[in-house]
Amino acid sequence: MKLITLISIACGLMVVSGCCPTPPPVVNYPSDPMAKVVADINANNSKIPTLWAHHIYEADVVDEKHNNHHAGGEGVLLYSSPISMRLRGNATGVGNVFDIGSNPNTFWLRLSPEAGDAMWWGNYADLARINPDTTGIPIRPDMVLDVLGIATINANFNQLPAPTMRYSPEKDSYVFLWIGKLPDRWIALREVWYDRVTKRPSQVLLYDMNGRVALRAELTKYRQVQVEELASVQWPWIPGNYKLTFPDSGSRLIFTLDEAMLKHTDSESETTVPNARSFRMPAPDKAGVSRVIQIGAAAVGNAGR
Repeated sequence: MKLITLISIACGLMVVSGCCPTPPPVVNYPSDPMAKVVADINANNSKIPTLWAHHIYEADVVDEKHNNHHAGGEGVLLYSSPISMRLRGNATGVGNVFDIGSNPNTFWLRLSPEAGDAMWWGNYADLARINPDTTGIPIRPDMVLDVLGIATINANFNQLPAPTMRYSPEKDSYVFLWIGKLPDRWIALREVWYDRVTKRPSQVLLYDMNGRVALRAELTKYRQVQVEELASVQWPWIPGNYKLTFPDSGSRLIFTLDEAMLKHTDSESETTVPNARSFRMPAPDKAGVSRVIQIGAAAVGNAGR
């Protein structure tokens, strides 16, 4: 009891002297209705129908045997609304280390022999219909697409997956949670935190069917993308830094955009990207890896060698 009394007195003296400052009070700022928040988000993101960005990355890919494959270098991010995306990373002396892609029909992850020596791929139709086990994939391509923070939000709030919104005065943020329906229950699918003032996402959480976080993403260092027909004050904003962590596998991927534009034209080939060819899935039988795994099907060993 004497010890507790002495601790209480000491803490009181520190507060009075300023050594233990009290936290600032939480300010409950006025918030906008959900429809207004979504309209503001869509007003920015609708200006980004396509994207080409150069990035610097660092990755730790943990395979199913818990071996960590570390890599770093540079690469390119390509995007075309609503569901086409490609994220490639290269390393000096190795070439392409990873290729993460999605188009309206398929998605894939290819890891070079130095980073995991495998390719996973699947059809979105199968993923939605049979809900196969995807725990063997260290980095889910469909999830990477979901955390880019540049897609528009469906303004029909009654259509599944349906969004809910609350305001967090502690973080001064709008918190959106998308829910889905299983035969026996409702489940949380995706949670996004948007800054109240800027309406820009700062954190994205993707959940599995049991409510566990399957992917946590932190979005920071926002930058603008030039749109020629708009004044600079109207240029859209995109995240400049992405920090992705996959708790189940232990993998992580951090990439920073150091150059971004709606489209990029190569000076030598005069090819403009992204284009329709940008999002073609590599042929699994020519992937150059020892294993090819189709989601919902058995693994094919020694493929592409």
